[in-house]
Amino acid sequence: MTTSLSRGTVLFVDPDRDRTARIRALVSELGYTTTEERTARGALRRVRSRSVNVLAVSSGTDDLLMSTFLETLSRANTDASVIIYGRMISAQEAVSWMKAGVVDILLDPESREGWRQAVQLAFSRSSRSLLTRTAAAKASPADAPDILYRSRAMGDVLQMVKRVAPIKATVLVTGESGTGKDLIARSIHAQSGRRGEYLVMNCAAIPETLLEDELFGHERGAFTGADSPRAGKFEAADGGTLMLDEVGEIPLSLQVKLLRVLEEDRVTRLGGNRSVPVDVRLIAATNRDLSAMVRSGAFREDLYYRLKVVEIHLPPLRKRRADIPLLASSLLRQASDKHDLPMPEITPEAMESLKTYQWPGNVRQLKNLMESLLIMSRGRITPDDLPPEITPVGGKGSARLELELPMTLQEVEDLLIERTLALTGGNRTQAALLLGMGRRTLQRRLGSSGDAKD
Repeated sequence: MTTSLSRGTVLFVDPDRDRTARIRALVSELGYTTTEERTARGALRRVRSRSVNVLAVSSGTDDLLMSTFLETLSRANTDASVIIYGRMISAQEAVSWMKAGVVDILLDPESREGWRQAVQLAFSRSSRSLLTRTAAAKASPADAPDILYRSRAMGDVLQMVKRVAPIKATVLVTGESGTGKDLIARSIHAQSGRRGEYLVMNCAAIPETLLEDELFGHERGAFTGADSPRAGKFEAADGGTLMLDEVGEIPLSLQVKLLRVLEEDRVTRLGGNRSVPVDVRLIAATNRDLSAMVRSGAFREDLYYRLKVVEIHLPPLRKRRADIPLLASSLLRQASDKHDLPMPEITPEAMESLKTYQWPGNVRQLKNLMESLLIMSRGRITPDDLPPEITPVGGKGSARLELELPMTLQEVEDLLIERTLALTGGNRTQAALLLGMGRRTLQRRLGSSGDAKD
């Protein structure tokens, strides 16, 4: 369905008149009003007049450095959102620009579907920016974490985060170890407007005998050594958010007490008789199958449904391969800053190997690998620098296709294309021949997933 915003305008900033005309026609067909400027300076003048909602900027705009343009735009305190497009955008540039607030980056400026999604997101971001700034002034001091993504799967996750964040509903975040469940929980808290703290408690890291005390606190004399009263995590998080990581590790004997606190919004310390009202937003996280634990009797069914008011499932990294180039570059930059070492270049062949690997340890594994590669780097990261399990002998992808069911037909086809590209070293023409499809068909399937050789 086409989205049309009669009061919204997309301003294209591109020195190439012919390219602008083609792309404007695409976006106009989607129902949006469009206009254009040849220079970044001209665009800034237009934005200051508050006459545009979305800027679509070509990476070839060269009268101002893109970093300067984005910084000036930020200082103008405008509600306009930015999309950057171009075929020759590096992963490092993409990471830098998205950290500066760019809504989306299109590597295929001729993709109608790409423009539809990008402009729709940009208008949504623009229309909410004033409300967001107002809420941020009242919100917790915690900053929203940077979550870099290009995959539709993560886009869907973050849309759920935005919808649930302002509502005091219990959220269950599920997903494999290393997928970033704490990052999602922190993002929910940062966008919630809650003034209190964001606290995390790893239920698996605390002995069972101490878990109740950590959660609910104790009064003086409650047990040997309790010389003074102590507040638990629920009281400490009053007005804020408490994230219980590995919630499946809570013993049955304590689950009923946790349920009572969630139902009554009151907590009673160990050794105490007085219940204390608490205003806590609870987020639970687990990499275990709680529904299976309910069936086996290891987890209370009533607590399970109380925690699962809203469930947000984080897909594993192998299900969101389009995010890998952005994440790899960003994690490499973080490691570079941490160790004060120069940022090495990742060759396209090495990046293709990263994209086709299964990543059993998910983002945590990718982070550790990027730090290791930085330390051992000689200025460039090539397939030869990668561990053998990531790049098989020969420096290219494996000729075997391993499937992890259940998978949709679309996911199988995407994986087949990715592995074939790895085998050809990223050469799309050769990959199309091996796959038995035309090169243009392959390009359409790839969309804006990344660069490759011709």
